[in-house]
Amino acid sequence: MKNTWRKKTTALATTSLLAAAIAVPVSAAPASVATTSASAITASSTSMASSNDSKLVKVAGFKSASNFKAFYKNLQRAVAKGDKAAVAARVHFPLTVYNDDDDAANKKMVIKTKAQFMNNYNKIFTEDVRENLAETSYDELLVNWKGASIDDGDIWITPSKSGMPGISTVNVD
Repeated sequence: MKNTWRKKTTALATTSLLAAAIAVPVSAAPASVATTSASAITASSTSMASSNDSKLVKVAGFKSASNFKAFYKNLQRAVAKGDKAAVAARVHFPLTVYNDDDDAANKKMVIKTKAQFMNNYNKIFTEDVRENLAETSYDELLVNWKGASIDDGDIWITPSKSGMPGISTVNVD
């Protein structure tokens, strides 16, 4: 399983919070400082989520953040249940699948149809890809001009011409 990006950012955030807590113990700080610190932490996490909301629309080109959130929750639910048809309904075909296989013939696969996707589902949504999708929250998504990505790019979700989200690339470890 490849959660290095998430582990590094979580460790960095935890270290930063611990350093702040050690520098100003709440018991020694005036009430106004403790309240300000707690407010700053809450505002920081709220701005992170709203930053993703804004980036999904302004940078990645999705129709709306709320539409993307619903898509993402439904994708996670469908993959967790093993509902291949529901996952296939969330794919922008052709789907490109890159495999970290030593065999050059298996490195890149282009899935053109829903039927082809259903037949190759277990090769595409491997255990690692399913776990990374389940463990990646909305706030942890990498959002840039290419779209939104889970983990280290295991799944790329991109907007259609109308701004609707869909899976366009899967990188299998």
